[in-house]
Amino acid sequence: MTKAFNLKKWLRNYTALLMLVFAQLGFWYKTHDIKPDFGIVPEVPGRQTLHALTFGDNEFYFRIMAFTLQNAGDTFGRFTALRYYDFNKLYHWFSLLDELDSRSNMMPSMATYYFAQTQNTPDVRYIVDYLYEHSVKDVEHKWWWLLQAIYLSLHKLDDTDLALKVAQPLQNSQVPVWAREMTAVVHEKRGEMDDALEIMETIKNNVNNIPQADLNYMTYFVKERLGKLDESKKFGQWPPPQKPFPQGEKKAGDK
Repeated sequence: MTKAFNLKKWLRNYTALLMLVFAQLGFWYKTHDIKPDFGIVPEVPGRQTLHALTFGDNEFYFRIMAFTLQNAGDTFGRFTALRYYDFNKLYHWFSLLDELDSRSNMMPSMATYYFAQTQNTPDVRYIVDYLYEHSVKDVEHKWWWLLQAIYLSLHKLDDTDLALKVAQPLQNSQVPVWAREMTAVVHEKRGEMDDALEIMETIKNNVNNIPQADLNYMTYFVKERLGKLDESKKFGQWPPPQKPFPQGEKKAGDK
């Protein structure tokens, strides 16, 4: 009698709690397969909003957002392939954060060495555009990122027009000689041998104290390309046709 009384008393006291527990279990059973959409790249704020969010400390907010972008898509136990990222948003984030700290190499490094490895190759154009805009404001200190943009243009996008646009700012007296030579290399890739030779000869004739290694390369470039230029004029095409190998002679790399 006492036990039955105690059970009824217990049920009377805890019925509401039991109902809540069973309701919670039922809710979990119906929703445990539903995953929230956390998004990948955060929404890009306007310029005024960006500066308001810094609360007067640009560097602190710059570092917070750099860390956020670096880990975007890889939070809450998930890992997201780069092809799913919105590179238009990334481009605008990079440009906005440059307003907080344009001297830092954090943004161009992240863009070049991480996001440029996306499996969706056309998105690399956003990276090249950002690197170009970031660098032309201070070519003396940012020329390295123009070289990276040239590489991405030529070898990822196969776009020599874009590569030439990126390479032109390298013709700056504050840029190392070997980096300035890349403009000539891009012209050569485009078949513009006269322009390539003109750039090399201009550097050679107007720069003092050229390192011997660079001087040797420029001399080789000019002599070797002059020979090819003469051949192209002879055959009326660029590049000139390759000379056939004599019978029994092997090409480099043949076994």
